Amino acid sequence: MKKIILTTILCSSLAFTGCKKWLDVTPEAQATKDEVFSTQKGFRDALTGAYINMKSSNTYGGSMMWGNIEYMARNWDVVSSSNTALTSLASGTYTDATARGWLDNTYADQYKVIADVNSILENIDLKKELFTDNNYALIKGESLALRAFTHFDVLRMFGPMPDDAGTQPILPYVKTVTHQIIEPISYQAFAQEILADLDEAESLMKDTDPFTKYSMAELNPTSSSTANPVVSDDYYMYRQIRMNYYAVLALKARVYLWLAPLDPANVQNAAKYAQMVIDAKDHNGTPTFRLGKESDRVAGDYTMSPEHIAALSVYNLDATATNTFGESGSLQRSDFNVQDGFYYLNNLFPVAERTSDVRWKEMWVYKTTAGSTGYVMYRKFIQRSSSPILQVPLLRLSEMYLILTECAQTKEAAEAVYGTYCAQKGIPFVSGFNATDWQADRRNKMIREYVREFYAEGQTFFTYKRYNVTTLPASWTSVYYTGNTTRYVVAKPDREINYHNN
Repeated sequence: MKKIILTTILCSSLAFTGCKKWLDVTPEAQATKDEVFSTQKGFRDALTGAYINMKSSNTYGGSMMWGNIEYMARNWDVVSSSNTALTSLASGTYTDATARGWLDNTYADQYKVIADVNSILENIDLKKELFTDNNYALIKGESLALRAFTHFDVLRMFGPMPDDAGTQPILPYVKTVTHQIIEPISYQAFAQEILADLDEAESLMKDTDPFTKYSMAELNPTSSSTANPVVSDDYYMYRQIRMNYYAVLALKARVYLWLAPLDPANVQNAAKYAQMVIDAKDHNGTPTFRLGKESDRVAGDYTMSPEHIAALSVYNLDATATNTFGESGSLQRSDFNVQDGFYYLNNLFPVAERTSDVRWKEMWVYKTTAGSTGYVMYRKFIQRSSSPILQVPLLRLSEMYLILTECAQTKEAAEAVYGTYCAQKGIPFVSGFNATDWQADRRNKMIREYVREFYAEGQTFFTYKRYNVTTLPASWTSVYYTGNTTRYVVAKPDREINYHNN
């Protein structure tokens, strides 16, 4: 609360006696902001605040991870036909007032995170002398990466189709903290702003991020560790749950693939950055990341944390997941044994693959609650091991393999990358892509892999939009999902927002 608000109350109670001196008091919010950016710790705390705001229920703590955006992709059943808000999301109409409010809140909360990092970026160069070691480069680099990451998801949800961007203004790319409305810019200009932020973030963190020097194990001391031998500052630990150097590379791969229709060279750029992440090694020559596999599943690590390139730490994830996906949770799917011709789980995971695919085994289980036994629940975020993985992934190594597969110029190159991925995930892939039309077969397999791999991680809707999927399935008698511009290009809020910190 600002002190000026307190002034109003006091002036009323004092019948305006001596009110002028009270009105001269500096608002507390402004004083606090000045104090925050007077120390290195203050900048660190401000960046932590941005990460915390990313866990809003309107963004990556719900709606943009396993909530609304998954209904928009029809990854969850709308159990009650009377729930018009969810029905509106699942049908892709977005006309229900409640659903419209949810989408508007997502838009607003994304820009709140942007306002957080813009506060840092507006002050950091003026206070460069405050920083020790590599803190200046890391904090500025992470802030730029978060600004790009968040703007990119605004573009993916509220922006035009990637292959029909046009030249008209679409969305604001906000780089200042202001009470003024920021004018929207064109798709091309918006894309260049994202890439400019990522280029600068990459340059800042390339030689300063501890993640480029030490292994994930060395930066993640266990409870039994008596000391952390490689870093003296705990701010440098757990880099995989921050927008680290490799997260910047991975995000660039994702962005360039989205921007492929603008320039064919973007395909090569996407492949280059995906390969850089795959090839990353620590000082011992050990790969920095590895694909999740059967042993991770057996240990109860269902999100495959060794392949997390960036993630959000969620201390209460166990309770949240149980309440959201568990017996009483509302996020569920119909019985996967019903051969109904729909794009349900029985089509995502053919029977022949269920004995080996780590994304299937123990991930989908029947509910036992009376009245709900016809539904299955998803266990990806439910914690089972004695050492819970309390984080939700934002970028994973699996995506880098899929990007590299999609960008491969030859059938043989695509099969080599995809074959490596399949071997770790337990996916049968012995005969390669269909020789008659291998590119079409690759496309179909990539769409299915994105759905299977990133279920409840908010990526299915964006996959369908990028591929401009019109119907699923295209060849079955019953069409489960229909995609079109109305579904894919979500309208911005009717009223614009101010891009400042409250």
